Amino acid sequence: MKKIYFLVVLLSNIQLWAQCDILPVNSDSWSILYTDSEWSADYLGEFAIDGDPATIWHTGSGVPYPHEIQVDLGAEYPVSGIGILPRQNPTNAKVKAHEIFLSSDGINWLVQGGGVFNYSDENDIALKQSTFHAIEARYIKILGLSGYADDYMGIAELEVYQDLVCSPTGQNNQLITFDEILDKGTEDDPFEVIASSNYGLDLTFEIVSGPASINDNTITLTGDPGIVEVRALQAGNDEYYPSENTINFEVIDLSLYYPEVTTTFIDDFPLEMPSLMAYPIYIKSSIIVSDDLINIQQVDLQIGDDTFTAEEQDGFYYYLWTPTSFGNHTIDIKAIASNGNEAVISRNIDVTDTYTNQTVGTLEDVVIEFGGDNSRWYYGTYNLPQFVGAYNNLNAFLDVECPNIGGGCDDWDRWAHIDIKAPDGNWVQLIRYITPYGVGCDHELDVTDYSSLLQGQVEFRVFIDTWGTGGWQLTLDIDYTEGTPDFPYSSVTEAWDGSYSFGNPANLQPVETYQAGLIDEVEASFLRLSNTGHGWGSNNSGNAAEFFNAYHFIDVDGEQTFIQHLWNDCNPNPDNCTGQQGTWQYNRAGWCPGAIAPPNIYDLTPYIGTSVNLDYRFHPTYQDYCHPNNPDCESGVTCSDCNDGYNPVYYVDGQIINYSSQPIVYGNYLGVNSNNELIFNISIYPNPSNGFFNIFTDSFDGNTRVTVHSIDGSLIKSYYFNSSSELSNTKFDLSNLSSGIYFINIDNKKGTGTKKIIIE
Repeated sequence: MKKIYFLVVLLSNIQLWAQCDILPVNSDSWSILYTDSEWSADYLGEFAIDGDPATIWHTGSGVPYPHEIQVDLGAEYPVSGIGILPRQNPTNAKVKAHEIFLSSDGINWLVQGGGVFNYSDENDIALKQSTFHAIEARYIKILGLSGYADDYMGIAELEVYQDLVCSPTGQNNQLITFDEILDKGTEDDPFEVIASSNYGLDLTFEIVSGPASINDNTITLTGDPGIVEVRALQAGNDEYYPSENTINFEVIDLSLYYPEVTTTFIDDFPLEMPSLMAYPIYIKSSIIVSDDLINIQQVDLQIGDDTFTAEEQDGFYYYLWTPTSFGNHTIDIKAIASNGNEAVISRNIDVTDTYTNQTVGTLEDVVIEFGGDNSRWYYGTYNLPQFVGAYNNLNAFLDVECPNIGGGCDDWDRWAHIDIKAPDGNWVQLIRYITPYGVGCDHELDVTDYSSLLQGQVEFRVFIDTWGTGGWQLTLDIDYTEGTPDFPYSSVTEAWDGSYSFGNPANLQPVETYQAGLIDEVEASFLRLSNTGHGWGSNNSGNAAEFFNAYHFIDVDGEQTFIQHLWNDCNPNPDNCTGQQGTWQYNRAGWCPGAIAPPNIYDLTPYIGTSVNLDYRFHPTYQDYCHPNNPDCESGVTCSDCNDGYNPVYYVDGQIINYSSQPIVYGNYLGVNSNNELIFNISIYPNPSNGFFNIFTDSFDGNTRVTVHSIDGSLIKSYYFNSSSELSNTKFDLSNLSSGIYFINIDNKKGTGTKKIIIE
């Protein structure tokens, strides 16, 4: 669909317009004829015209644009525009693109104005005006076409203007709209600008400024860079006022832009293989200009006297290189952009058939402390061995210690994970972990399944859901054990990665169906499934999900095929993590405090050569009867608090692990995965507060959990939302909490974020 750029202010003659005037129409006799929706009785249309900026009209939940409000002015006026004061607190529900209709009878409407309200940022709450030539009218209709950052439209106060100097002439206003003009290169060919009047009258065009000329509606660039402003004009006639509109686009000197190229292939480690075998070299290349102007045409590898072209995949390139000999090889990797510019990186690789056991360090004494340098997240890049067929086992050793900071170790069991970045930029979980209660421990996990990703230059990230005082210090080493593997090649494909409600009456089976394509080259295939249950208490039926003994099912093409008993014995601790405080000895759903959460492995080998649908079904008979989505839940009767919010949730990570004696490459079949890499920006108003406040954050869609924590990290309350708009329109009430410092956390499949709040 084409983007349309609307007229912001309709002008006839600049000098004549300057002699005109706009004055507010007195609102004492106004009334609301119609609104398309209203959030509640506290957000009625009448609040847009009551003279009080603290009260607003706000559209209803789940109602998308366009939005509409109609006003009866009580008498006819020479109407010449409107002013909209957006919502002042919170600052959401801003209308952007709009049209203004006028009528004398409230039945027959003509569009007389419109445009796009511009906001400097999300906190811009200034009055926005849209004006036009005066029209005699009693009724006004404002049609909101799009919003600034969400699907809601709100008006704190509406102003209507009249012109007592330039009286109505009986003519109507025209709206001129442009089709989008994309940015251009200095050497681009002439092109046509397309615009139209809503009454179909002929337009003329002119260049206001910038490196271009125009003949009729054909624009010719001069060859210089800069911003071009184009004006469309309509002279008007006895029936319609003159009108004009402008549009800008940028002309860019594309010769100044060069591609960037990187590779995970490094010369810090040799390439180890028992014989000369194919090895995938992974490459990324990009250029910081729109693909409409410049793109990466190809990536070549110069190896000796030969040139090879890399294969393009979704988000990366690869070349399957079989060395011609052992010894040193120079590889030049060249990215070629469509503007002819190139970028080259070189690698000097020693290919060897000599290798032995080795331990390689990654994380080293990394401290994760809430509010510190690594506040819940850590990112780091490390160099690892490169090989094919040289190692038959990879073991990860995770050393968790109490850091030398105030508070030492965090006192509580915290959900954590360690991920590695795949060639396409997706984060793949390597380790799921729950921290101990206030002590340090050592852990070990077989990570051979990830050998295809634990090579070359690898980016790691760590997340620990830590709060308040204390933290954790992590060291991660990987042992590479020399030996001939059953299969020299492997791959990892992500099937599921996210948090899912458990027992939600509105959606008892929330995990998406995943279509797994198991190519013929695969000789062994497994589903590696990690799931840990969280949430507990009397308001969760069965004390779920943390303490609910559950049986889940994996269906293949609709047939129940595997059963997962999600219940772990925690006493004795499976990782021999001793000395803990708290309730470490209680069995839990898929995890234990102070232990790596072990994955469950399911054999998919019988399905090689086919494409199958995988479904992960939660315990079919479980329902959380105290869930706010249960219509039969009654606080104080069936449950103590149906809106408690600390509902059961599962953190699910499912991966397809494939093995083969033939080369297989990452990306042949990519799952519907979630990067979960965003760090949400959160603002709270007012803060400090008396316990009543609103929360605002980056735009999101889909199930999102908001949790409230005490300063020691204890969870106080949870809420669930389906959009950032729904969140920002919720008035939180924590007035029953004691004065002090608390933390708000937001998390979903896309990311997480934290903000401190003070309750006075």
